[in-house]
Amino acid sequence: MRIAFVVGLLCWAAAWSQSPISRADLAVRLIETEACWEAHRESTEARLRATRPLSEGLTAFFSGRFDALARNLTQACAALRSDAPPTPEMLYAGALGVRMPHAVDKDALERGEVVLRGQLFAYYAAEKPATPLQLRWRIMPRGETRTIGEGTLDAPEPGSAMTLLTRAPEGDYEAHFELRQGEQTLRQWRQTFSVIAQLQARLEALERAADSHDDAEPIERMTVLNAREVLHNALKGDRPETFYPLLRLLQLAEQIAAGWEAGASGWRAAPGDYWMATLHRERKVAFRLYVPKQFQPNRPIPLVVALHGAGGNEHLFFEGYGLGIVLKEAEKRGWAVIAPRAEMGLAHIGGALEAAQKLLPIDPARVYLMGHSMGGAHSFAAIAQFPDRFRAVAIFAGAGQPAQVPADLPILMTVGEQEISMLKTNIENAYRRLQGLNLKTLDYKKYDGCDHLMIVREAMPDAFAFFDRAPARTATLSKP
Repeated sequence: MRIAFVVGLLCWAAAWSQSPISRADLAVRLIETEACWEAHRESTEARLRATRPLSEGLTAFFSGRFDALARNLTQACAALRSDAPPTPEMLYAGALGVRMPHAVDKDALERGEVVLRGQLFAYYAAEKPATPLQLRWRIMPRGETRTIGEGTLDAPEPGSAMTLLTRAPEGDYEAHFELRQGEQTLRQWRQTFSVIAQLQARLEALERAADSHDDAEPIERMTVLNAREVLHNALKGDRPETFYPLLRLLQLAEQIAAGWEAGASGWRAAPGDYWMATLHRERKVAFRLYVPKQFQPNRPIPLVVALHGAGGNEHLFFEGYGLGIVLKEAEKRGWAVIAPRAEMGLAHIGGALEAAQKLLPIDPARVYLMGHSMGGAHSFAAIAQFPDRFRAVAIFAGAGQPAQVPADLPILMTVGEQEISMLKTNIENAYRRLQGLNLKTLDYKKYDGCDHLMIVREAMPDAFAFFDRAPARTATLSKP
């Protein structure tokens, strides 16, 4: 089973390398689709209409046909809104994307040496409508509603360029785009960028700090090195497949480095969303950590470990699945969430557990595990590796099969009724195998109007309710 996953991941990586559409391009579309689903999910009929293009998009993804995936996502949003087929205008609007820098040097912006520009590209081939569309945009500081810049572009088409912004103070920003035909809005989406003062000099300072403190605590040193790498790549023009604010990423790294200079730890646990990394078994493990607003440094806190599916990364649970619904459910309860990026040899599981234990006062009796698709297979592996670590487990359309499962470990299995047949058969087989283990608590939930991509959003509230009911187990927080 593990060999099959390795082969699958290698094929996926090869397909990505051959695609003209980047991960960052697709991340924008996936989050836009999540927003469409969220706006119309109360209608079972709308969800049912969308499951076919979503499932076809999943198949296109794993065969490396990313233009087909983007077209399927356009069709899925259209199906959620109406039972009428998408018009040529909708298909053309869905074909347009905007590429823009993710990091802008504030000093060069102020000197007029650079401006924030966007360029349109095509996700897939689509016929231009007879009546031209109009692209509108607004620029806002992240987390605010005030507009600091706006503009329009008539008759947008692939290759069109526009100036989005010429001046802005240092900060993290969102660009909100809208494609219209007359008074009709065809599409809306958002993208992010950051304006950072003296970015190159600050990156060089981080590199010097990391080089001179190679004996620093591994989580702190790897977080600084990870931040430098991401920001350096963004400055070169690469765009991360995430909406994480890069200025805040830089400031966290600088805070950690300043702590080294003072001879102390630079990490201070506080409510927020953190993009970090650690070293586990000589492998870098990147992860996202969420600390709820109820956090108190001297009070033990429950933890949810979230394992993403194949082709994804640590940002999926935070920004993708249900627009970060895991964070909303965790916030209600005052729980922390850690989502590691999958690594060969499953180093990310032990790395995430070890990192959370070092960064926060984790309650050892309330550590929960969840996984989607490939993350479900990794969840079964984590159960076998750490049989006494978890209070309960939720698996969303999981791949793989269970091996060693303690009888007192509560497990929730979930699947969409419109799941791809091969995956659905695997999930049903895993459930029957778990039944044969005579677990004390085993639940199996099916969701109508739900496919592989949307199962996490639909099942997440039930997963947390399942966690709430889970009885206490003997748990440990020994070193992973």
